[in-house]
Amino acid sequence: MHIPDAVLDPKVAAVTGVLGAAGLLFAMRKLERQLGERTTVLMGTMSAFVFAGQMVNFPVGPCSGHLLGGALSAVLLGPWAGAVVIAAVLLVQCFLFNDGGLTALGANFVNMGLIGSVGGYAIYAAFRRAIAGPKGVLIAAMCAAWFSVLLAAGAFAVELGASGRRDDFLRILSWMALVHAAIGVGEAVITGTVVRFVLLRRPDLLEPGAGPGLGPRSAGGKPWVQVAIAGLGIALAVAVFLAPFASELPDGLEYVGSRLGFLAEESPPAAISAPLADYRLELPGLEHVKLATALAGVIGTLVVFGVSWGMARALPRPQAEGAVPDVV
Repeated sequence: MHIPDAVLDPKVAAVTGVLGAAGLLFAMRKLERQLGERTTVLMGTMSAFVFAGQMVNFPVGPCSGHLLGGALSAVLLGPWAGAVVIAAVLLVQCFLFNDGGLTALGANFVNMGLIGSVGGYAIYAAFRRAIAGPKGVLIAAMCAAWFSVLLAAGAFAVELGASGRRDDFLRILSWMALVHAAIGVGEAVITGTVVRFVLLRRPDLLEPGAGPGLGPRSAGGKPWVQVAIAGLGIALAVAVFLAPFASELPDGLEYVGSRLGFLAEESPPAAISAPLADYRLELPGLEHVKLATALAGVIGTLVVFGVSWGMARALPRPQAEGAVPDVV
């Protein structure tokens, strides 16, 4: 659901850019109060996994969808860390791969980062209060994931309507909701699969306060580096073995855009020149498309991990290294 350049009106792009920047700064300020070794390391791991997951488009009828990851990141790390995770992913996708326009970067973060993570976490918390125990965590996470996709699609419809398509707003909203309601099912399944795995293997990786019976937390900290290595290995495996075989069908936004006419058949020139545009590593003698995609995915996964980890490390720490505050 990455909005390209030249889709939104410049004024709308500017407003969403300001909102996105303000939201990211606010998220990082909130994150300072809960930052510990657990969150720092897992932000890098989660960013890498979300980036790799977004490379894997799955077919949904005449179009395709991919993981947004905002709700999943928020469930595991809390809403503010989840938003920063999505920001790191979007920045790398925009500047390294030309995935999502530079002029639409703010709107993409508002839709997928703020609405997806912060809004998704609010939905998750509401369901958690209603359903107790590990079963409640799983159901709440899947519901939050589905709703986060639908809300992000609705936000784009509002932004597009404000960009001069007010007369088509209800039509655009209806199509975006219909298509992304189906894509949201895939988001919910992926989120549920990850959360189920964590509940079975490492329930301590879920945020404190998620509910009783989720597993003990250590008194002296966890070997988070080992967790990071394992998580990064999974993300790299997704980028290498799944991303090259992603569906080539247009994603939900592209499908609705071509059907309703707000996206041209040929994409307009990008605002910037990305070195790995279209997730292809262009090297002499490297003509195998799937291999080029896999190598680009590996590079992107490592870069996203470093960017997100670096953003977390740059924030001041409220307490000694190794402690476990991480309270949402």
